[in-house]
Amino acid sequence: MADKLNELIEKIKNISETEYYKIKIHDEKPDLFDSKIGGLPYWVEGKDYPKDKDGKKLFLLAQINFDKEETSSPLPTRGLLQFFISDDDIMGVDYDNQTAQTNFRVIYHETINYAITEESIEKQGIPSSEKAENSPVSGQFKISLTKTKGYITIPDIKFEKIFKQAYEEVYGKKLNEDEKYYKVLKSEEENKIEDGLNSESNSGYHRMLGYAYFTQEDPRYQKKYENYDTLLFQLDSESKYIIWGDLGIANFFIHKKDLEEKNFSNVLYNWDCS
Repeated sequence: MADKLNELIEKIKNISETEYYKIKIHDEKPDLFDSKIGGLPYWVEGKDYPKDKDGKKLFLLAQINFDKEETSSPLPTRGLLQFFISDDDIMGVDYDNQTAQTNFRVIYHETINYAITEESIEKQGIPSSEKAENSPVSGQFKISLTKTKGYITIPDIKFEKIFKQAYEEVYGKKLNEDEKYYKVLKSEEENKIEDGLNSESNSGYHRMLGYAYFTQEDPRYQKKYENYDTLLFQLDSESKYIIWGDLGIANFFIHKKDLEEKNFSNVLYNWDCS
């Protein structure tokens, strides 16, 4: 049985393997144009700056400078993508409507003006995240992207389908719709699969693309969110840099077609903690 379970784990990995971009956090202060978490955002004078429902300016959670990163479709290959959230105790999320960009915003700049200075941005009254009372990021840090391969973990909504395919191939038995993985597996088997999928090669949940991770439940189990098929950006807790509530994790999801068309007006924002 142990051999079969190991075979099942490897089959799940094989079926679900995909490319994504791992985000590395560097222990150094970034400049205005770097890919980074926290700090002062790049901004163009004359462009309407994002505000929350009360008219208060949002602060920068993260920005990705694709001019400086080696990326390929469906991600942009040029320009700057930014994630903003509000300075409130739930950090901009609306659990009743997680796609309403009211207290969060995702903004894409197709081109970057490298002549802009921090002083010009500060004169516009644009805040640094370091002045926010409720920022999950402690400070500001340069980040970089590295393309790598990984596979699914149990919390992702796509796990059930992949598990059933792998189970049928390994055990020769087709599972019906009601036979969920947690009904089929014993608790110790489920734990072993979870450990196997959370191996070192699949660790590090700061990422773009690939599969999502949650401390609770994937919001895409709600029918209204099921079509947000692509993980745009994910930022995990990391005690030195980032804390989402009680060591939680944040995710931004998008339709793949919207991502390919660089349309960031329809994004699902979620964070949860244990």
